[in-house]
Amino acid sequence: MGSQVTYLALPWLVLQLTHSPFQLGIVGALEFVPFMLFGLFVGVYADRWDRRTILLAADLVRFAVLASVPLAALLQLLTLAQLYVVAFIAGFGRVWFEVAHYSLVPTLVRQARVVEANSSLEVTEGVSALVGPSLGGILIRLFGAANALLADALSFLLAAGAWLSLGPRPPDIPAEVGWRAQLLAGLGWLRYQRVILENVLSAVVLNIVYAAITAVFVYYAQHELHFDAARTGLALGLAGIGPIVFAALAPALRRRFRLGQLMVGELLVTGPVLALLDVAPVVPATPALLLVAVSLGLGFGVAILGRVVFRSYIQAAVPPPLLARVNAAIRVVAWTGVPVGAFLGGTLTQLIGVRWLIALGSLSAVLLFVVFGVASETKRI
Repeated sequence: MGSQVTYLALPWLVLQLTHSPFQLGIVGALEFVPFMLFGLFVGVYADRWDRRTILLAADLVRFAVLASVPLAALLQLLTLAQLYVVAFIAGFGRVWFEVAHYSLVPTLVRQARVVEANSSLEVTEGVSALVGPSLGGILIRLFGAANALLADALSFLLAAGAWLSLGPRPPDIPAEVGWRAQLLAGLGWLRYQRVILENVLSAVVLNIVYAAITAVFVYYAQHELHFDAARTGLALGLAGIGPIVFAALAPALRRRFRLGQLMVGELLVTGPVLALLDVAPVVPATPALLLVAVSLGLGFGVAILGRVVFRSYIQAAVPPPLLARVNAAIRVVAWTGVPVGAFLGGTLTQLIGVRWLIALGSLSAVLLFVVFGVASETKRI
């Protein structure tokens, strides 16, 4: 829930300081550059160290860096440069957290319940997405965007305390000898798994599209829809219903349909629902809010469904001693699209406008469906 507050408050703060969609793209990119720089190294250590300790340290780092923003604002020392640093260090903490977090799941539940466990995690995140943005909009309106980030900082402190209640769970010792072999083992395994590799490359394109649009969503809400912080948060909050529904349905849908059908179905839905964002500015305010909520809700919802079933497939297919490094390799490749997309989103919004950006993103998703649906091996499984 705290992270959902930051999802709204940080770009709102950037716009307050700069009024520039280009700067939104820079800050959004810096949050994910650490995945490209450090992901493979993190994967090695997440296969060697106690993952609970990694999660604890990652949350404490993010608490400290986010708490620095309201402190600097109180002292009237807040600058754009500090927000650059905050975005980068918070992203660095997120790299460690996500690689260790999703590699920990199969050690906590039986293999038969992995899809259910991942579904439960996404339902939890969906509930947070339902409440967090609305809370963020209210906090921005009452206390300002900088002070709203304190809610996220405190949430990381609480999360760190929660990790202490989980007993140590030492990972399996990597079989590969030598640093280079351990570093490249995840990429090497991924290279020869065509179904997984296809889905990762598809995720690169989708991440570019989503990151481009979400990086400038606050700008879009302010300048195209003329929403204040509370209304923007409400739209994002209502959109959170979609991920909850699709995450809850994931186990049943996985039993009913093949993995390939669900992954191709995600691509089929993405382009048309994102196109609804270009319709919203030409309708009255209340229908526009609902249209944005439906568009993002369906888009994020099918993305969550794809993430649950694909992550569960990975956790079942990858040998346990390699799991963290394969997870890291997947994120290094797939999440390369996020900083690229965020940068493109800010740049293209500055050059051609946010509505043309949305149109290009929607078209890209449609083209990806055509290519992936025809040529992919995924549809066979």
